[in-house]
Amino acid sequence: MRFRRFFSLILAGIFLLLNLTVAGVAQYREYYLHGKVIDMQKQPITGAEILLRDKATSRGYKFTTGKDGEFKFAGLPHGIYEATIKKEGYAVKTDEWKFPTPQDRMQKAEIPPIVLVSQTLIRESERLKELKAEIQAAAEKIKQNDLDGSISILKKILEKDPRDPNALYYLGISYAKKTMYPEAIAALTEVTQLTPQFAPAYFELGVCYQQQSELTKALEYYQKNLELDPANVVSAYNSGLILFGLSRVDEALARFEKALSQKPDDPEFLEMAGRCYINKGEFPKAVEYLEKAKSGFTDAEKVKFLEDLISKLKEQIKK
Repeated sequence: MRFRRFFSLILAGIFLLLNLTVAGVAQYREYYLHGKVIDMQKQPITGAEILLRDKATSRGYKFTTGKDGEFKFAGLPHGIYEATIKKEGYAVKTDEWKFPTPQDRMQKAEIPPIVLVSQTLIRESERLKELKAEIQAAAEKIKQNDLDGSISILKKILEKDPRDPNALYYLGISYAKKTMYPEAIAALTEVTQLTPQFAPAYFELGVCYQQQSELTKALEYYQKNLELDPANVVSAYNSGLILFGLSRVDEALARFEKALSQKPDDPEFLEMAGRCYINKGEFPKAVEYLEKAKSGFTDAEKVKFLEDLISKLKEQIKK
């Protein structure tokens, strides 16, 4: 009887040990990972290597992506992991993956898409940062009227990339400020070819051609600028001056009125609109605009000139 009892105790002990062991194992039924590694264009990256290191135990796990960029890993123990994702030609990415809770059955964990950035894109991003800094330096020199300094910087940029539109635009402005209009026109024209929707280049071309007295060309570029940037009051005003000088008074008035729709109290716009009405023989209207213009000027000579002009118009109106 003693033997049987002893044997029963042994069996009970083995059963208890098995239960404890199974219970212990049940705590580590763990995680089934699934995810995808892609590039910046959302294309799958094949053969990307994922390395996981448990921060508490330093245990490591390694798996790679398939042709579709996907990865799967079953049985990852719970823990906090340092994840390293790498692929030749791409920047290494690190992250922290947290699976702190023990699982009594396999728990599926969907990993959000992992985006790797190619070394080529990183180098291009760095190049663009350097380029932006150089362009800003050139723009600052233009503000300081150091035009030779800006041209020197911009030419170095264009040696590396002759078709950089930003460098060409600021080069055109630099040349225009030095009254080197043919050089300015060449640079700015190239800008319009590279970036046809960039309105400021057309405006600058209008100014250059106006300064060279090529008025038809100037009007053409001011018109294109206004199509792309209807709120450009200077473009409207400049083209109005050209049209007024060509005795195309109705067209000139339309441009001055367009400018006034944006800046209704501008004295120069008001004066030129008034002058148009004088040419049209509409003296009361001209007086209305010139009176408003006079109140906006501070120059004594200009105010005196407008006062005399208004007085003469009023005499004409009485007749």
